[in-house]
Amino acid sequence: MRKFWEKSLILMLCLYNSFSINLNDNLHFYFIISIIFSCFLDLITNNRIKITVYTLFLILCFYNAHCLFYLPLILYNGYLDYGKYVLLIFPLIWIDFSLINFLFSIISIHLAAMTKEHNILLNENKIVRDKLKEDTLYLQKYNEQLRIDREKNIQIAILTERNRIARELHDSIGHGISSSILQVEALKFISTEDRVLKKLDILQETLKRGMEDIRKSIHNLYNESLDLKRQIEKLCGETPNLNIELIYKIEEDLSYDLKFDILSVVREGITNCVKHSNATKLKVTILDQPKFYTIIIKDNGTNFNKNTLTSSKGIGLISIKEIAYKYNGFVNYSFDKGFKIHLTLMKG
Repeated sequence: MRKFWEKSLILMLCLYNSFSINLNDNLHFYFIISIIFSCFLDLITNNRIKITVYTLFLILCFYNAHCLFYLPLILYNGYLDYGKYVLLIFPLIWIDFSLINFLFSIISIHLAAMTKEHNILLNENKIVRDKLKEDTLYLQKYNEQLRIDREKNIQIAILTERNRIARELHDSIGHGISSSILQVEALKFISTEDRVLKKLDILQETLKRGMEDIRKSIHNLYNESLDLKRQIEKLCGETPNLNIELIYKIEEDLSYDLKFDILSVVREGITNCVKHSNATKLKVTILDQPKFYTIIIKDNGTNFNKNTLTSSKGIGLISIKEIAYKYNGFVNYSFDKGFKIHLTLMKG
């Protein structure tokens, strides 16, 4: 907008100068020609075409001195494009010297210089603004990641404490009640009074119910202490040289044993990929189907030994098959465009 108003001012000054010096009937023609040249210089970006346009206008100035009345308008564009080099065409004013035209040319170059400096400052401000915006977005992302990590650490601490409590209940109270049940059983053998035996039976039954309640509580604590998704994410994070994509779509709560078995399968899949493949990407998909759970582990490796994979010791594919059979499911694996394990675990 600044450029538009400045060029409009220069154009009015040039128009005034041309009609005050020479009231020729054809002056409107040079007025229109100068506007066309100036607008064309604003629109084009190719440097060669710009030089051609400037050259054509200079030729017109030599051909007809009336074009010199609008030289300040072209000098404005010239300074914006080439800076102080535009002063090389400044002597053209002496072809048909006019003091007013000379002053208007000086004003035009001065306005162009101010505008150019203004544009430089604007560009610097834009760069600083974009940098600040980029830093702000980075800080927001960093703070969000810190918040997520803090929540994860809190959740891990809670789950760890639950696991510790479950172990203590199992080791201390559980063992103590189990020992009490055995001692009551021993007392029943040495006791001869029916009334005492009856009381011992009641005590023994109470201890057994308490033991059963403790086992359920311990089972629930163990179940809650194993967050399957977080544990799988932790496994993925512990393998930095492998780009792992996790798709986890299980909403319902799983039993501790099932969680542990699924985690074992995923761990084995990642281990196989790291040890026996040159893969760079691994995709783990865990889905909840109406009647079964689906686990798919696929990498993009090409250099692997089929015999090593199928006969490896430890958990290996044999243990994965045992997990599948444990839940009346099945497992398939293939070596097409990478190694793929497809495991199905039935519900119920």
